[in-house]
Amino acid sequence: MKHKEIRNSILIVLIFIFAFYGKNVLNSYIPLTFPTTFLKVFYSYFWWILPTLLIIGFLYGFKNIPKSLGLNKGLIIGFSFSIITVLPMIMSSAIIGNFDSNINFGSLLHKTIIAGFFEEYFFRGFLFGILFWKLKWGFIPASILGGIIFGLGHLYQGSTITEMTGIFAITAMGAIWFSWLYIEWGNNLWVPIFLHTLMNLSWILFEVSNNAIGGIYTNFFRVITIALTIIITIIYHKKRGLIINRKNLIINKNR
Repeated sequence: MKHKEIRNSILIVLIFIFAFYGKNVLNSYIPLTFPTTFLKVFYSYFWWILPTLLIIGFLYGFKNIPKSLGLNKGLIIGFSFSIITVLPMIMSSAIIGNFDSNINFGSLLHKTIIAGFFEEYFFRGFLFGILFWKLKWGFIPASILGGIIFGLGHLYQGSTITEMTGIFAITAMGAIWFSWLYIEWGNNLWVPIFLHTLMNLSWILFEVSNNAIGGIYTNFFRVITIALTIIITIIYHKKRGLIINRKNLIINKNR
């Protein structure tokens, strides 16, 4: 890595940490209350959006922000791919689980579309994507860093050490999987966004589990969905070849 890439890497990681933990630090000194859930959610994601957009714009140009994050193309492809691959989870959840008639639209929107978009924007588009595409980090260090932090961010779902360990492992590996799909579909962040959204929908709408671990049947169909995404991705890009290879596992020498 060149001196500029090392400097920018440190800057990106520091901004990420600030955006991730800044709200909690501020709230410990100045507790805030919000009259509506919408304002609370907006405030939380505002901490992720503002500093990351500013630093991307400063480093790579504000007009290039959508392209730098993988949001400038592939929305239809991302949605179609996700519908096809997540369908087994949705259908099985509808059969195995129980429809949550008490869930309100605002809560459902937050836990599916809003969470799916902003988590993928923050962890895959910003942290992983910038480190891999722009700063020559290899896939392994960039995805593992994002995976560890993503896993730690979901520990609140567990109440015991065993549960928290399982949740961390599943979400961290899921983050690496999302990162791989993001890259293989041509820097298309819409692929993990819609996958994340629809997978959340299948579990929340039908109450199949109260955390990321799930049960035997839910995990069986989750594995089917994961396998479908991998198989379809490999077949679809067979002629071009996969982007992730030995040339960019540790250091991205293709950039």
